[in-house]
Amino acid sequence: MAMQPATMMAAHVHGPGDVRLDPIAVPLPGPGEVLVRVAACGICGSDLGYIAKGSLDGVHPLLHPLPIGHEFAGTVVAVGSGVDGVATGSRVAVNPDRAYIGGGGPDGAMAPYIRVGAAKMGDTLFPLPDHVSFADAALAEPLSVALHGLRMVCATAADSVAILGAGPIGLCTVALLHHMGARRIAIFDRVDSRLERARALGASLAVNVTTEPLSAALGRWHGAGNRFGAPFVGTDVFVDAAGSGPALAEAIGHAKKGARLAVIALHKAPLPIDLFRLMANEITLAGAIADDRPREFAEALAMIAENGAALAPLISHSYPFDCFAEALAMAADADKAAKVMLTFPEGAA
Repeated sequence: MAMQPATMMAAHVHGPGDVRLDPIAVPLPGPGEVLVRVAACGICGSDLGYIAKGSLDGVHPLLHPLPIGHEFAGTVVAVGSGVDGVATGSRVAVNPDRAYIGGGGPDGAMAPYIRVGAAKMGDTLFPLPDHVSFADAALAEPLSVALHGLRMVCATAADSVAILGAGPIGLCTVALLHHMGARRIAIFDRVDSRLERARALGASLAVNVTTEPLSAALGRWHGAGNRFGAPFVGTDVFVDAAGSGPALAEAIGHAKKGARLAVIALHKAPLPIDLFRLMANEITLAGAIADDRPREFAEALAMIAENGAALAPLISHSYPFDCFAEALAMAADADKAAKVMLTFPEGAA
């Protein structure tokens, strides 16, 4: 196996709207760590948010440049002391949670090589079957985010589900529900091309809310009724993957008795909630942040291995790492892009 280079280019956020490829040393794995040669890394909406805000939250300024990239897969090329059961040459997808990879930790995967701490198969590292591509394997991270949200509200194949937002996480939610056997899946967005992808992934109803309100569409698709003088729709589960305050408020305002709502999206502002409706209809409202998900990560990878071809609509574009700026621009174009994937040829630095 070729020896890795001494230096490489890595993506860092330096301030609001300021992201750069900086030359840094290729890290060496210490105790409990491995070095992974990155083959594919997806661009997440949170990456674009970090760049726009210039930090993790847009409030606290950076003390040092922020490495980004957390949806990735590649090959183990070096193993530190104390790591058992991991061999060089292993093809792996990486769960970024333990070391906050690309989310405040010291390492990010928008680079040809990355150090992975707490290296353990079945926790941070997951082996890939030979037939699973690195790009498909990198989808395990956003899929596991969506799966965690569905678990928070105990979604089942028998439920009627409404998904707010047809961005990458909303699309992952559709794919998971369809894989589970759910068939009453509705999704809402303002971008027709995203809704077309949702249909291809298994959505039964895909509605542009500029042409029909969410509550009207759900009333005709999942049924409607009236309780305590207020209308409701027959939707069992709502998944907020949009981060739109008005959309979430509309969902809560029309949720039936016993409905469950999962908030996966990043909301940028507080939202007044109709607590009377929440109480009177015994609505469950659950937040979902996937930061401890080895089980869901493994299940997402199993789904990819079983039927990766069905996930093809998720990846809209693929760019080599040396086209980093073009890839970021495409990822920010909601009308054209779903999941944009960065790829790293072997030997890239």
